[in-house]
Amino acid sequence: MLTGWGRFAPLDALAMVRSEFRRCTRGNFAIGVALLSPILLGLAGGAIDLYVFQNHRHQLQSTADAAVLAAATEAGLKGWTVDSAKQVVASVVSGNLSKKFAGVTFSYEVKVDEKARRVTLDLSQDHYGYFVLGYFTGSPQIAVQATARASGQATICIIVQSPNQFGAFQLYGASKINAPGCSAYSNSVDTKGVLVKDTSRLVTQFACSGGGYSGKTSAFTPLPLTDCPKLSDPLAARASLVDAETNKSTCKYNSLKVDGANKTLAPGTYCGGLEIENGAKVTFQPGIHVIKDGRMRLAKGASIVGDGVAFVFSGSKSILDLKNDTSIALSAPKDGPMAGILIYAQGDGKKARDFKIESKNAQKFVGTVYLPSDSLIIGGDKDGDGVCDPDIADDGSLIPAGAACISDVGAASSWTAIIADTVRVTAGSTLVLNSDYKGSDVPVPDGIGPNSGRTFLSN
Repeated sequence: MLTGWGRFAPLDALAMVRSEFRRCTRGNFAIGVALLSPILLGLAGGAIDLYVFQNHRHQLQSTADAAVLAAATEAGLKGWTVDSAKQVVASVVSGNLSKKFAGVTFSYEVKVDEKARRVTLDLSQDHYGYFVLGYFTGSPQIAVQATARASGQATICIIVQSPNQFGAFQLYGASKINAPGCSAYSNSVDTKGVLVKDTSRLVTQFACSGGGYSGKTSAFTPLPLTDCPKLSDPLAARASLVDAETNKSTCKYNSLKVDGANKTLAPGTYCGGLEIENGAKVTFQPGIHVIKDGRMRLAKGASIVGDGVAFVFSGSKSILDLKNDTSIALSAPKDGPMAGILIYAQGDGKKARDFKIESKNAQKFVGTVYLPSDSLIIGGDKDGDGVCDPDIADDGSLIPAGAACISDVGAASSWTAIIADTVRVTAGSTLVLNSDYKGSDVPVPDGIGPNSGRTFLSN
């Protein structure tokens, strides 16, 4: 017969087992891992997702940038139609994404502003089977945008390089720049970097300002674009070649003055400058004429002619001063380091110099005027009163002018281009920048004229 204790022995044994089970910790780690596995897998998958996601975004943005740059360049050369731009974009997008992604669907939209020469692409990734992010991202999963703009139709003929000067590119009085077949560009980020005052007019195929512009709406044809990125100097490398060749030259002429005579001058270095006046007529032979440590001055009815010639100005005192009552007919070299460059001023890191073309008869001016650190002034009426400003004599005294200050530069040239730190066109002056590049055998330097097509990413 079982006693009371005996009847409850199995229950006590079960209680002991449960107690031992509670005290055992050998399976805790496995249980913890089992419970945390979904979280750990989610974190690992999320890290992989994030890496893939960022890579996809980078690839999409790079593709979008490449597509709009290609469209702005190639489609622009084909006439800036919406269809041609879309064809180029489609080709670039397809060529890039089909090679880099598998199992991804994309969509895009192209917008073309023909007038502003702007192409915008909205590119999106609609679906990709991410491990985790796919459950939280909608459609599109990634969206990027890129915009590219072309600074003219591959025909830049004016580049004003000053980075921040007020009125770096300036017209005033009743002056005019007539360049309907080419584009003008100002790097100045000043809100009035391009300044057209009074009744002056700027006529171009396209105008672009790094900052802003100021003037009546009627003063511009067409209105300039603003906030354009800086254009680098396209002739900087050429300048280094010219400097290396001309800086080692010795004096061929010393303080030469041609007064009322007819004379032919050979290439060489004019130490102390060159003065031509009193009806003198000078013919420059083809080659490089270096004006060193002095000015080249043409005055009092003098005239100069020359084909295949280039003028290099060296030294802080070297300037160009072509007075109002003179005549000029010049064209740049066809080959050599100065091919296509008519005038070049070497910078010396000091104060900017003024290079003045005031002639009322400078219609033949074929080539590039290259003043990377200096100012070009067209006309001699700085105060805009319709009268030429007084001249400065050798002794520093003023010589009264009095004649109407009207200049005509470049009208008979097949093409002319200007690269300068600043450009000013004064009252009564007309600067004509033709773009008949095939009408002359003088080559156009790379980076300007028909060789100047530039595209850039923009907002």
